[in-house]
Amino acid sequence: MSINIKASYDDFRELRENNSYYIDKTDILEEYLLRNFDKAVLFARPRRFGKTLTMTMFRDFLDIRQDSQNIFQGLKVMNNNELIDEYMNRYPVVFISLKAVFGDSFESVYQSLCIVVSKLCEENKFLVEEENKNISEVSRQLFKKLWAQEAKQTNTEQSLDLISQMLKQYYGKPVFVIIDEYDVPMAKALGTPAYEKVRDMIEHMLSYVCKTNANVKAVMLSGCLYTVKNSSYTGVNNIIPYTVLSSSFASGIGFTDMDVKKVLNDAELTDEFDLVSEWYDGYIFGRVKMYCPWDVLLYVKSVLNDDYSKANGPESYWLNTSETSLNIIRGFLGKTANVNEMFEQLLAGNTIECTVKDSLPYHKIHENGDNIWSALLETGYLTKAVTEKMQRMPLRIPNKEVKVAFRQEVWEFFRDKIDNIYVRDLVDSLWNGENKKAEADLNQILEATLSFYHEYHEYSYHLILDGFFTGFGYRVQSERESGFGRSDLFILDPFRMRGMILELKHAKTESELEAAIREGMLQIAKKHYESILRYEGYNTYLKYSIAFYDKNCIIERLT
Repeated sequence: MSINIKASYDDFRELRENNSYYIDKTDILEEYLLRNFDKAVLFARPRRFGKTLTMTMFRDFLDIRQDSQNIFQGLKVMNNNELIDEYMNRYPVVFISLKAVFGDSFESVYQSLCIVVSKLCEENKFLVEEENKNISEVSRQLFKKLWAQEAKQTNTEQSLDLISQMLKQYYGKPVFVIIDEYDVPMAKALGTPAYEKVRDMIEHMLSYVCKTNANVKAVMLSGCLYTVKNSSYTGVNNIIPYTVLSSSFASGIGFTDMDVKKVLNDAELTDEFDLVSEWYDGYIFGRVKMYCPWDVLLYVKSVLNDDYSKANGPESYWLNTSETSLNIIRGFLGKTANVNEMFEQLLAGNTIECTVKDSLPYHKIHENGDNIWSALLETGYLTKAVTEKMQRMPLRIPNKEVKVAFRQEVWEFFRDKIDNIYVRDLVDSLWNGENKKAEADLNQILEATLSFYHEYHEYSYHLILDGFFTGFGYRVQSERESGFGRSDLFILDPFRMRGMILELKHAKTESELEAAIREGMLQIAKKHYESILRYEGYNTYLKYSIAFYDKNCIIERLT
């Protein structure tokens, strides 16, 4: 079966009108509108899980100015006559995305908000161009100022409330206000002098429509974090959040097991399910196992388009799609010994236990370790390891793709701290079999980056080397089973069919370095780690034992 995958579409009408492949997620319309309705709700999910597509689907289903029968034809929602009769194209809708509201100063952030509000006015210009005795002249004049980007800041903050009021007066029906990516302005301003002003501006704007308001039927927000709880603006505190911890709407945004099996079946790729699960599965939202749709669709598209490389394996499509999330990781690398140790545990495939907060302002993310882990959970770098809520929540890295993201960030962190030539020399020396030159290079790097760890552990060095090789584009496999055991690191160069085995040892004292290096060499020899490389057709492979103590190392090559 030929399927037309266009994963870049995040507008529901555009996706449907262009015949793009779509997994039916219209159940969420019924779940919210008929079974779980609240006046103000937030759907909080990591990036690339389909938040914007969901918000535009709500817009297109509800909007009184649309006729949406054609774009919903054939989908589950069309079987629910009660929902169609009560809601389909029955209400005025204000839809706004704050994705583009950012800048290098508060003034530029505010100006970008003015542009977004002006475009919203353009979409609703009939409110001032047509005669309607219910709309006052005062409202018309203020609308025109917003449209012309000439209004005061206080009026701009009140713009959604004003437009909602005018739409209610025009149609005689309350308005659905849909705000997509509501937290982007705050996330982008994190760590800058503009943050407090930006947060205050957005919270004030939300408060006008989220508080008790006869003009508004409901307010729906999407974002990554529930970052406005306990705001000084009382209206904002009315928002009901549905986060990755919530059971309600858990499967409404993202792909379930059944969704992924349907995609693969429709693409005639059913044999790829285990590989897709290994790379892109692993999230638990509420009590449901979930996948990131962006990854699954791009993987399938790459196979169908013959762009997929079996030698290179699946790609990390999710990596580098959000500067905000990456900054969260960079903000905690090297923070404290405890944070580093827990990070090492995660990369080793273990779980960590944390007190999770599902309402966390951006400016408090880096205050302590628990806040950091909570932020990484909400943004998709971690997932809970259980289906039930617990006081102390076990967290883990969800899948291989996210491990790649972590490794890449370690590389970026080090690249900012040391001269890149040191790392290139180290990598080249190891591939060339020059263990003493590699030893000198690695000792220089450890000297330059000692402050990264307050206390070294074996996995600290594991993480450093993993990040270096990942940064240069090599496939890195951690603790992969081979021969009669598991080696610390396999470094693979599929295009040249060469591989490298690194067995790492951590000595408790400097005098124990020699014993540690011999232990590593003996382990490689006895356990025949190279057998998997021979089996997979690698014609060249190098084997190294590396022993560390503090900022010192010894490297020996096995021939």
